[in-house]
Amino acid sequence: MNKKIIGKNAGIVWQTLHNNTLSWEELLKQTKLSPVELAYAIGWMAREDKITFYQRNGIAFFGIFHETYY
Repeated sequence: MNKKIIGKNAGIVWQTLHNNTLSWEELLKQTKLSPVELAYAIGWMAREDKITFYQRNGIAFFGIFHETYY
C-alpha cells in the first residue's frame, strides 16, 4: 500500500469521524475500509495528532482531535 492510498483513506476516516465518536467496528462499517486499511489510516492520523482514541468496556473508540487555543 502506498502513501497516497493511506492518505486518501485517512481523509475518509476524518470525514466519517467529523462530529462523531465511533468504535472500530462502526468505523469499518461506515468507511467500508478493510481492517488493514483502517489501521494504516488511523496510524497516519495518530502520527499527525489528528485523532483521539480511548477504550470503554474493552471497546476502542475514535474521534477527531480538536485543538483549542486560548
